[in-house]
Amino acid sequence: MVSGVSAADAGATFLCYAAAIGIEHYRTSRPGWSRSILIATVIINLLDLAFFKYLDFGLSTFGTVWSWFSATEWTPPQLGIFLPLGISFHTFQLIGYVVDVSRGETDAIRNPWKMSLFVTFFPQLIAGPIVRPHEFLPQLETKREFSPTQFLQGLDLIAIGLVKKVLIADQIAPFVDQAFGDPAATGSWGTLLAVYAYAIQIYCDFSGYTDIGRGCAFMLGYTLPSNFNAPYLACNVSDFWRRWHITLSLWLRDYLYIPLGGSRGGEWSTYRNLILTMTLGGLWHGASLTFIVWGLLHGVLLAVNRLVHNLAGISVNEPLFAGRAYRVLATVATFHAVCLGWIFFRAPDFMTAYAVLGQIGQCVMPMLPRDLESLRPIALALIALLAAHLIGQRLTKQQFSATMRWQLLRPLAYSATAIAIILASKSGGAFIYFQF
Repeated sequence: MVSGVSAADAGATFLCYAAAIGIEHYRTSRPGWSRSILIATVIINLLDLAFFKYLDFGLSTFGTVWSWFSATEWTPPQLGIFLPLGISFHTFQLIGYVVDVSRGETDAIRNPWKMSLFVTFFPQLIAGPIVRPHEFLPQLETKREFSPTQFLQGLDLIAIGLVKKVLIADQIAPFVDQAFGDPAATGSWGTLLAVYAYAIQIYCDFSGYTDIGRGCAFMLGYTLPSNFNAPYLACNVSDFWRRWHITLSLWLRDYLYIPLGGSRGGEWSTYRNLILTMTLGGLWHGASLTFIVWGLLHGVLLAVNRLVHNLAGISVNEPLFAGRAYRVLATVATFHAVCLGWIFFRAPDFMTAYAVLGQIGQCVMPMLPRDLESLRPIALALIALLAAHLIGQRLTKQQFSATMRWQLLRPLAYSATAIAIILASKSGGAFIYFQF
């Protein structure tokens, strides 16, 4: 199966390489042919993704629907197809490339080695960020020169990413797993705390991977786009998606929302397109009804947010009211709306999600886990998160990377990070977004 997966990846890359050249060649002389090549290429890539990621889910869903309507129990066979790492990101990147060529926004790659490097660049291959052609291809036109400054700044990003992943996300994970594995035993307040903990876990896990990937690329002389911008400080759901998984948000906007009609067909069509885009985005994250509900929830929240702003006559990018008090309240409300969605994102099935919601609804008496020692990693993780966030914000602005103080502290910081990661690595786990 591994060889078959590799062959499928290589085949998809070669297909898009050849298709892009054909699309560019016929774009002006025979636009109908160019469009047909584009449509066929996109369909083949989506079928490839559907086979590996959604075939078993589709069979299971069909069996359930059949049992409902026929009143006879039928369980279709599960093929157990191996899910290639990063297939979703790989597919999205290829589709974005051929679409951009068809729009004339980028030139088709003629060098097959450059095409292979664009698709398989290892720092972002498994979990993104999703790299657009205009962001990466121009960097292949010039020879990369070794820069000690860039190399050290890349190490800075890697260190911050490892702190987020190993010292924060992995330390929280056992408590979250316990709570979502048995909400009743965890208790209402413990389950509520676990939902907050998962919000921290998934942010540190995914943004930590992004930091590591961007750091590796930076050490090699390449720049990858930023994927996060303090998402939990968003004042509404639209603002959240401008800060969370930014490259996916832009991809969904440019290659799904706008082709569906975007905001061109009137307000109600816009609301429909928002809901449909986010629902499909939820399905992209995983072959499960819980992911669909997660995407649907965010789509409805985006539509409601747009409706309220339209009624108030205010741009969706602006807060409804001025003032710090409203900003704080809106940020708290948005965070809790996002956490509500995380319940469905994390829960393995609807029964677990329902149990978690039921426990949270009973937050009347303090029912924290009996073993209060399990809360210590969360407290330490919160402190580490604050430190990593402050360092990351300053590093992004490059305010201290060249100062003498940081040059002296850098070796000590790396050493302390390495020691802490080694000591904490026993509870390490795979990155959450590897499964998507």
